[in-house]
Amino acid sequence: MSSKNTRRACAVSLLAFALSLPLQSLAATAEDTVLADARDPKTLDKLTVRGQAEPYAAGSTRAGTKTDTPIEEIPQAISVITAEQMRDQNAQSLQEALRYSAGVRTDQYGLDNRGDWFALRGGSSGTTLLNGMRLPLVGWWGVVREEPYAFDRVEVLHGPSSVMAGQNAPGGVVNLVSKRPLTAASREISLQAGNNDHRQLAADFAGPLNDTLSYRLVALWRDNDTQVDYADNERRYIAPSIAWRPSESIQFVAYAEYQKDRNRNTEGFFPWSGTLLPAPNGPIPLERFVGEPAWDVNLGERARAGYEFEYKFNDAWTLRHDLRHDRVRGRIRTMYAAFWEVDAHGNGYGDNALGEDRTLTRLAYGNDDRAKIGNGDVLLEGRLGSGRVKHTFLFGVDAMLSRTKQWTSPDSACPVPFDVYAPVYGDCPERSIDPASLVSTRMRQAGLLLQDQIKIDDRWVLVAGARHDRVDKRLTGADGAETSRSKDSAWTQNFGAVYLAPGGWSPYVAYSESFQPVAGRSRTGEGFDPTRGKQVEAGLKWVPDAYGLTATAAVYKLEETGRLTPDPVDPNFSVQRGRVEAKGIELEANASVGRWDLIVSFTHSKATDEATGFRFESIPENSAALWAAYRIAAVPGLRIGGGARYVGKTWDGADTLATPSNTLFDALIAYETGPWRLSLNAVNLTDKTYFATCLSRGDCWYGAKRRVVAEVGYRW
Repeated sequence: MSSKNTRRACAVSLLAFALSLPLQSLAATAEDTVLADARDPKTLDKLTVRGQAEPYAAGSTRAGTKTDTPIEEIPQAISVITAEQMRDQNAQSLQEALRYSAGVRTDQYGLDNRGDWFALRGGSSGTTLLNGMRLPLVGWWGVVREEPYAFDRVEVLHGPSSVMAGQNAPGGVVNLVSKRPLTAASREISLQAGNNDHRQLAADFAGPLNDTLSYRLVALWRDNDTQVDYADNERRYIAPSIAWRPSESIQFVAYAEYQKDRNRNTEGFFPWSGTLLPAPNGPIPLERFVGEPAWDVNLGERARAGYEFEYKFNDAWTLRHDLRHDRVRGRIRTMYAAFWEVDAHGNGYGDNALGEDRTLTRLAYGNDDRAKIGNGDVLLEGRLGSGRVKHTFLFGVDAMLSRTKQWTSPDSACPVPFDVYAPVYGDCPERSIDPASLVSTRMRQAGLLLQDQIKIDDRWVLVAGARHDRVDKRLTGADGAETSRSKDSAWTQNFGAVYLAPGGWSPYVAYSESFQPVAGRSRTGEGFDPTRGKQVEAGLKWVPDAYGLTATAAVYKLEETGRLTPDPVDPNFSVQRGRVEAKGIELEANASVGRWDLIVSFTHSKATDEATGFRFESIPENSAALWAAYRIAAVPGLRIGGGARYVGKTWDGADTLATPSNTLFDALIAYETGPWRLSLNAVNLTDKTYFATCLSRGDCWYGAKRRVVAEVGYRW
């Protein structure tokens, strides 16, 4: 058997093993059975369990249809990461929350604290929604990373999803579901400490105020260093919300949020030589900081407020209306290595002032960003029909208005070469922002959505949806004069069918499309066409009633046009590829049964540029993950767990340089007694040094080293 077939066989065996564990739990003790029932998502809402978290296997979602629908009735692969899973794995970024899900490529740029970078299905950057509404990336660097502690769950829609999400990348959508007020009291406070001076204090208080009002307050304070010298991180977060439920027909939730981040850049943009490839003086130390400690900074500040309203006219018709406003401020001042410079020997040390292949040119850059973003939608849902045929109609409109201002400083070289083996700081003054560089952007988007879910004989589910989007984008310069304007519009559609077979089996087929305008201009000053995606998908889901289990197997073929890639003439600009084809297989299972909590996933993916035949950068052909946590019967309250994450070999985008595969291990020990919870987490348990990716333009990215965090939590 070939090595490729062996890897696939091993992955299928892992999946079969994970799926067999729930069946083995039939022999569990009576205590286990009660525990399993308490953690079953289909019975959880009937219980009054203070502070009970949602288990690993979710029962339903609004992500795929914008209606509350069981996962097995949605003709699309969907992954759900619950708050309990994020807590068990100590996920401290969106990238970390997604790392055990099939079809998601996280860790694209290693330890990068500037943003959350991930790719879905063939390397297309994923679109992010917050509670079903678009969450755009603001500016160049004026982006505030989302805090996982703020969410009840993270949902991944695999593949084109414009009918549900509006403008979205072809690879898929990640929807973040915020914590909201609870009618039962639930209060917790936790304290964390770990290596790299990690310190965190978090609190989550919720409960009733009276018969109609309830509240929630989520807050977090975090400071930590990183494996890179001087590159520290700070976060301050608070999110109050209040819900008014005067009757079973009306629900109104108002919320606010404030977050402020401050850090220094962890990324060096180091050349191939001295990282993945040998260098005369050995590897570049992974702790090397390339900025200037005196002024390097990355600041992000966001204020957010909004409301969610739901009114049930009767058992058939429901109206939902959401409105959200964000204000974001960003500032970055940092440096990076001129990775494309090479010396006469081909090493990545073009400015070899010392004649010893040890100095690099550093370039300073900076950006300031300001943004105001408003999102709103109105959805009317109707559940009609009886007997053999039932319809769930959805009519909706949504809109987004975004105003941004961006200032920049051009990249400029430090006059003194930088010795990466014996660094000396203080010889590069901070670069100032040019007021004349101001670019103001005003973008208006509006969408109209129509969808019908048809259920026939409680066996067949047919889903058909269509959406029309209009986007108007206008750019002006510092003098207020318009520099460019673009208008794009598109119809997108999806169709799918599911058969609900006995035993919880649900085979399905689907077709979906996506549409996304592309910002920016080419090297020659031309605007870009929208990115379009078309996909066919077939799969099989298993959601048996007897177990807390959700399993999905999916195969897909995705065609994408208009993807941006670096311009071969000048990598500071981009060009659009004619057509990219991605196809693959995804297997995933999440289970909470008896004493076990389990996650297993496998991804086989191929994405190529039809024009060149090159594989897309940083996307492995094979990847797999397995996580298991077990409750020890002999010691009530004790859980042990661990996980393995395998990422196969990836290429640089030109099929020139391959980044080796890596396997990382994580671990958990947790003990609960009364209101107390003690835990110890390790990420990259063996402290492996690895490279997340190397790109054809000439740079490589170190992966994150070991992180160990201890937590003490108290619930009441």
